[in-house]
Amino acid sequence: MSRIRTLTGLASAGCLAISLNLLVWQQSAYAGAVWGALLLGLALGAAWLVMATAGLAGSAGWEGWAAGGVNAALSTFFFLGICVVLFVFFSKWDASWDLTQEGRRELAPQTVQVLQSMNREVEVLCLFLRLDDELVWIARDKTLRFLEQCRKHTGLLKVEELDPQIEMPRLEAMGLTHVSTQGTIVIRSGGRQRVITLSGGSPRLEERDFTNALINVLRDSELHVGFLTGHQERDLSDTDPQTGGSAFGNLLVGESYQIGRVAIQISNPEVPPELDILVINNPGGDLHPLEIQAIDDYLEQGGRLLVLLEPWTEVNAALGHGEQLRPWLESRFGIQVGSDVLLSKDREKPWQLELRNSDAPFEGVDAGFMQYNGSFHKEHAITNSLDQALLLGSVRSVSRAEKVPDGVVVTELLRSTPDYWAESDVKGLREGGPLVRHAEERGGPLPIAAAAVRRTENVDETGQPVTSRVVVVGDADFVTNGQLMTEVQGNLNLMLNTFAWLSEREDLIAIRPSGKTDRAIVLSDRDKRAIVWVSTLLTVQLIIAAGIAVYILRRKYR
Repeated sequence: MSRIRTLTGLASAGCLAISLNLLVWQQSAYAGAVWGALLLGLALGAAWLVMATAGLAGSAGWEGWAAGGVNAALSTFFFLGICVVLFVFFSKWDASWDLTQEGRRELAPQTVQVLQSMNREVEVLCLFLRLDDELVWIARDKTLRFLEQCRKHTGLLKVEELDPQIEMPRLEAMGLTHVSTQGTIVIRSGGRQRVITLSGGSPRLEERDFTNALINVLRDSELHVGFLTGHQERDLSDTDPQTGGSAFGNLLVGESYQIGRVAIQISNPEVPPELDILVINNPGGDLHPLEIQAIDDYLEQGGRLLVLLEPWTEVNAALGHGEQLRPWLESRFGIQVGSDVLLSKDREKPWQLELRNSDAPFEGVDAGFMQYNGSFHKEHAITNSLDQALLLGSVRSVSRAEKVPDGVVVTELLRSTPDYWAESDVKGLREGGPLVRHAEERGGPLPIAAAAVRRTENVDETGQPVTSRVVVVGDADFVTNGQLMTEVQGNLNLMLNTFAWLSEREDLIAIRPSGKTDRAIVLSDRDKRAIVWVSTLLTVQLIIAAGIAVYILRRKYR
């Protein structure tokens, strides 16, 4: 009788444990296996309780092991009941905390400044589909937490979450024809509106995008960027995944610039005066002297110019006027563009440059240690915040000329590492010539980009001298689709910082993505159940099993 009672008690405890494990693993209180094991355990437990009670009837009282067993059984049931209640409570409690580095990041000072300077209400509409997609949930939660951070700095930011499948009339009123399945953010103020579409494997609302959109809906005018045509420049409508320029154009549109093409007519040479920035993007030949004169006149009125030049570009001497663009940049802005290409024998691809903010490659190089942070100029607004690597395909030198015109300030922005030299035989190299450095060729570190500010003879309405700004980069391929679409973050930041400096929008500089994005880990249902089971029941059961083993061994060897 005693043996049967013991086996019945052990079987009851085993069935109850199996039922609890199945409940946690299957995450369902209505599964047949859960209830089958539970009922069988309760039945065996009841039988054990009857037998234990009958045994006590012939004893002297509630003393002895049977009484202790009943007490243990009741305690076990009580403990299991608490576990079940806690499990149900926490499984239904919809709350979470973002303790990742990304989630704990503070707002950039520029964002705080923009928020605190708001003088009218801005409406932020968050459009998230009700999908059974964990990435969408994560993007939604991160977006709302970020906007809640922003609201702490202003009372004029109104945030509203909408279901686009239900709020179709409001979407049509806003002119939205479609929304992203990963989330769409609409920023509105008065009659101005900006749309941010979330995308990617880990969709999130970038602080840069939000702040930029906020500034643009609060300002009263837009900046116009014109791309020069007529010299086989890279086309912004070219969607070739490697050599196309469409990503460059889309990037500027996303930053709320209005972009267009500009052709300077020889019969009437003029750059449209309403243009804020003129871009010469990888011309296939040289410019006509009248075009140069038109650009000079435009800059004299306070214009802005960005020049991107590949080292392989041949000068078109058929015009009979000699080379135009490079001599003009040197004579008017003190920027010398080399007729060379940078090479290194220490690289797998000798013509490819990877620039970083590390000083390690420059150890032992005295020149520039005070002005540069690795390859980036420390002080200039374009490069002082760069903390991501730049990847450039093939580059020519761009340096400060020995003689700089009066009223011009030139800054060399980027430099190569010391292992590069400036190969002057570009034509021979293009035809397959050997990589041989000659004694007269300059060695690294070599400057490859420069910015200049020139004081003109004109004054603005306040009486202050008008200045023009020019940036020249000895490479054009770093803004192709192949570079920008492969998420080379440094290239992206350099380009956006350059446009911000040219347009005097320094308020947007240094709030680029830091690259410290924590990618979401998406667990399957099986993974989640395993984590819950291991962290709760498995640990407890292992402790109990260890205790039972110790008890049995002690009794055996007592």
